[in-house]
Order: sequence, then structure tokens, then C-alpha cells
Amino acid sequence: MTVDGYLRCDKWMRNDIVDTRESKIFSWFDRFIGRAKKPEVTWPFPFVEGRMFILTIRAGIDGYHINVGGRHVTSFPYRTGFTLENATGLAIRGDVDINSVYATSLPTSHPSFSPQRVLDFSEKWKSLPLPQNRIQIFIGVLSATNHFAERMAIRKTWMQASAIKTSDIAVRFFVALNPRKELNAILKKEADYFGDIVIVPFIDRYELVVLKTIAICEYEVQNVTATYIMKCDDDNFVRIDAVL
Repeated sequence: MTVDGYLRCDKWMRNDIVDTRESKIFSWFDRFIGRAKKPEVTWPFPFVEGRMFILTIRAGIDGYHINVGGRHVTSFPYRTGFTLENATGLAIRGDVDINSVYATSLPTSHPSFSPQRVLDFSEKWKSLPLPQNRIQIFIGVLSATNHFAERMAIRKTWMQASAIKTSDIAVRFFVALNPRKELNAILKKEADYFGDIVIVPFIDRYELVVLKTIAICEYEVQNVTATYIMKCDDDNFVRIDAVL
């Protein structure tokens, strides 16, 4: 399971002792050259008693990411209903002596936090109604409530393919609800205008992503007749010509 594409916990070695029996060059060659299945990279555990370290906490779209010494250590998602505006402080506990703390603000907001800046309510981005006749492919795109920028990018790029414009392929976003009512209101407005969003009736959580997949299949069976069903995420670029 990942958070913003990062693993929740990276693998680390138990100690930072370097093997002196072989040089680093040959060690890396042996690890990555000439093996059918390449092993995962592990790094020395970053915390050593009595040794200083630099820890960086970064706020992402879906959760927090922690780096130590410039390397990723762990990531964890925001709790349900949490927004960055709710964060008012940072507490550090345990057997750690703080040498200094440096905090910076984000230079700009991610587009998903400012839907009014990315949603382009133009007629040319509206989707066609579902065709009554059989189509080649029905594509269900898994998307999060606040991924307004991602959905808008898809509408302006690969959803402009001729096969979609001629109703040979149909595309719909499948989006669950958010604990924040204001986001749901914007999502409803977006769905009503563009006509390409299917809102599934549960609060969005990563663990429930399988329910979105089932919803794609159910929607296709009940609303459109397609030869094939395809599922993708809203950060994928689909080459319609290659798929056909």
C-alpha cells in the first residue's frame, strides 16, 4: 500500500556495517548486473544512538512523508476528514534531543486544493451521452474526490481522442464521497456539468478501492453494452490508439 506513490515503510538493514570483503563497485555490479530478478535495495538504518540526523516531514496530497538523511523512511495517510488547515503544531516525543527546528510554508497550493482554479467549465470538455448501440470499450477511471486537476487534465488530453468523440469508446470517472461537505458540493457541480462522473455512495478510503472496481462493472452492465471493460487511475495517460 502506498501514499502519494511512496511505500508506507521502506526496508532497512539492521546495522550500517560495510562489508569489507569486496569493493563497493563489485558489490553493486553483483547486485544489479546479470541477474534475472534484481533484489530490492536496502539502506543502513538511519537512527544510531549518539549520532545526529536530519529529519524532514513533508505534507503531500494524501498523507505525510518522512525522510531521514535525505532518504525516505515512512509515509502515512491523513486520517479520515483531516485537512492541512487543521494542523496547528508539531510535537516531538521520546529520547531525542532537538538541536534546531526549521519550518517553511508551501510556496503554492496543489491544484487539487483549489478546484476553482483548475475546473474549466467549457462546453468543449463535456462528455457525450452514453450510446445506445454496442461500443468497443468502456473505460472506468478511479479518481479521488479532490482530484479535480487530474480529471480536468484527462478531459483535455486523451479523452479528446477521435474514438471517444465518435462514441466508439465511453469514459467515466468513478469517485467516492469525501468527509468534507464542501468538496462533495463541488464534486456534484462538476459531475452535473461535465456528465462524466459516477459518484459511488460511500466515503473514499484506499481500502475500499475494490468497491469502485465493482462499481465500474455494475455500471457497464446496467448502462452500456461494451465488448471490453477497462479500468485505470486518474494519473494514467491512456493511448487510445494503442489500446484499440
